[in-house]
Amino acid sequence: MVTLEQIALSWFLNAVWELPVCFICCWLLVRFVPRLAACTCYVLWLLAFGLGFLAPFGTLLGLLGDAKTIGSGFAAALPTTVNDSGAPHLLLLIFAAPASYHALLLLRGGIAASRLARRAVPVELRILESVLPRDLVVNIKRCRARIFSTGSATPACGPFTFGVRRPFIVIPATLFAAPKRQMLVSVVAHELAHVQRRDMLLHLLSEIMLVPLAFHPFAYWLRSRLAEAREMACDARVSGPILSATDYARCLLDVAATLNGTASSLNALGISESATLEHRIQSLILLSSSPERKLGVWNKSCLILAASVVFGVLFSAGRTTFLWMSAVPEPRSQREMLQVPPPPPPPPNRR
Repeated sequence: MVTLEQIALSWFLNAVWELPVCFICCWLLVRFVPRLAACTCYVLWLLAFGLGFLAPFGTLLGLLGDAKTIGSGFAAALPTTVNDSGAPHLLLLIFAAPASYHALLLLRGGIAASRLARRAVPVELRILESVLPRDLVVNIKRCRARIFSTGSATPACGPFTFGVRRPFIVIPATLFAAPKRQMLVSVVAHELAHVQRRDMLLHLLSEIMLVPLAFHPFAYWLRSRLAEAREMACDARVSGPILSATDYARCLLDVAATLNGTASSLNALGISESATLEHRIQSLILLSSSPERKLGVWNKSCLILAASVVFGVLFSAGRTTFLWMSAVPEPRSQREMLQVPPPPPPPPNRR
């Protein structure tokens, strides 16, 4: 195997068990700490995703440190039966095929969202001032967000936000009708919350991290929990300052009923980006009855310390696990390698 195959296989083998460890640790924390704020849950799931992506690179650093000892004879050090059966190449195929497929989907979604935004019609500021609250219009100007409406040439889709440097929000034209003004306010406020929180940038980073992790089921569970926490964090921003929690929950149901069947696989964020609408409604009802719990300075310090310990353990254990799974013996010290036993003496010359 060449060096690139060694790196990919080592990363793959460690991600198999390190990603579930990160998921379980975060799930236990969110499960047994009641009433955590949605923004805190989002940070925790994002942290678990990042640790699950970075921890397998510990093996790479360990192998690079011992490149002179292991690198040249890595293929020969693998068991002969494993090399003959082609198991390393099969593992690399399991790793590379889902990664390539997800990368193509990511590229396709970005192109589709760009085309859809170019076909949309920009909404004039005076129209927004006539239908939206003043505070919401001020936030739109402050964030320099652009509002577009789906025209007749634009295919049906739900509201979504796209763009990192210059974000724009696309709203279906049906929501600009007079009877649906409250729905329009809730949709614009939700999409603007994505812009204010820089969710699109973090979403793209998480999707890029998902490319090498696309083979792992836990990666998609992490992605689902991350999307749910992101939507709940935006819901928490809208409910209260702009609309009451019950009114906003009712608007979510109305938007879901109005836009039923118009969802598309775009590389963007929207009010219907997460499929867990029932959990979001329950969270809004609980939010209206009792406040959410936020972590204090002491809790944050303990959390950072625990995350550092978990990352350090996984990062350092990556190389050891790879050597064990590959049946590669630990390299001997230089002194042991230099101690070569002397050759046996020649047999006596008998005449």
